[in-house]
Amino acid sequence: MSQRILVLGAGAIGGYYGGRLVEIGGDVTFLVRPRRAEQIARDGLRIVSSFGDWTGQVKTVTAGQSAGDFDLILLTCKAYDLEAAIRDLAPFAAGARVLPVLNGIRHLDALDAVYGRKRVMAGTCHIGATLDADGTVRHMNQLHNLLLGPRDPDQAEAIAALAALCGRAKMAIKTVPEPMVDLWAKVVFLAPLAAMCCLMRGTVGDIVATPDGTGLMRRALAECAAIAGAAGFPPSDKHLALTGEGLTRAGSPQHASMLRDLRKGGATEAEHILGDLVGRAQAAGIDAPLLTAALAHLRVYEAGRDPKKD
Repeated sequence: MSQRILVLGAGAIGGYYGGRLVEIGGDVTFLVRPRRAEQIARDGLRIVSSFGDWTGQVKTVTAGQSAGDFDLILLTCKAYDLEAAIRDLAPFAAGARVLPVLNGIRHLDALDAVYGRKRVMAGTCHIGATLDADGTVRHMNQLHNLLLGPRDPDQAEAIAALAALCGRAKMAIKTVPEPMVDLWAKVVFLAPLAAMCCLMRGTVGDIVATPDGTGLMRRALAECAAIAGAAGFPPSDKHLALTGEGLTRAGSPQHASMLRDLRKGGATEAEHILGDLVGRAQAAGIDAPLLTAALAHLRVYEAGRDPKKD
């Protein structure tokens, strides 16, 4: 019996992974805003990728409509939209498992409070993708990894079924027994990248080209590693070495998506990622001056930005 999957959003992340499942015949419906539903009805869902382009018609539903029951909800919204997403999902979520692939950690507590821990699995993705103005999902690199794992033993069967389906699609699927280790490992990379790129308004290459840039980047990484360790998920020496190398590579054009959001005047995930880490640091008595400075910088930005640019 096939799984009925509801993907919240048909943007870069939801559009790519959900579209790849539709491509192989998966029973997937996208919960989208009316304007996006009209765009997809007119043009189809389009993916442009080095792994193969695809365009097809997909099922959509908007908030307030009826679409029956679902077995799984793939949650792909930005963290700052989580509250609205939970509200929109209410008519569709009865009994469904929830797989969030948001950045950070804090969203798990919010989802547990609504659905219960037994229904909320852990997941993360590694992909470079964007949504063009015409609605095309544009895959920009060679990564399309989806990692998932159980947070409760009762989730094992659902994890296995989803992994089997994803294994037939154009994505790299990996299941792990302790997914929180991987979620924290991603945070230890993402948070110093976001903090430093936004604080310095530049790429990794721009930052390390300055006399103090490499040292500051390594200090930001050390702050995040200490916070992860206090939470019970210390990064391995290998992960720290690889992450440090990536964050200090000369000439690297790499930068955080949070910097792109900042440059265009949009909302950021500062509170969900940096705010969460700074709060954890304060609770554990860990000094985190660079993360704190970056968070203050982004809070000033958020307070003064025009919400119409979202």
